[in-house]
Amino acid sequence: MQNPFGKGMIPLPPNFITMKNPKTGKVRLGKVGFSISAFIFHYLPAILRSDSYNVLCMLGVDAIVYMAVSMLQQPVDPLTLTYILTSILWGCIYNLMYVRHLHKLGYVPGDKHSSQVLYKHKYLKRK
Repeated sequence: MQNPFGKGMIPLPPNFITMKNPKTGKVRLGKVGFSISAFIFHYLPAILRSDSYNVLCMLGVDAIVYMAVSMLQQPVDPLTLTYILTSILWGCIYNLMYVRHLHKLGYVPGDKHSSQVLYKHKYLKRK
């Protein structure tokens, strides 16, 4: 049977990238742009990716935002307002946090397309 994808790679949408660790050979998939899953499910994408560093960062920022919101004496429940505000924040920046953390762990763009996308959207900086 022939491989319908050619070159052994599964076709990915244009905003998806691959990150590869040259030492271990592990490959991670990521996405560039708004994270709808982090917007809706908050910590769940980070937990499912075994991204404990970013889960702890998210918990810390959520705690700080909750303390600030609870001091404002708003007629809205502070927990609800905190969840709404931080959901917007994590939707906007979670993919950036994930890719930069992988890069600090030694991962590099897995192919030419991933490299172009990451530098174009300023997820990684050129040396």
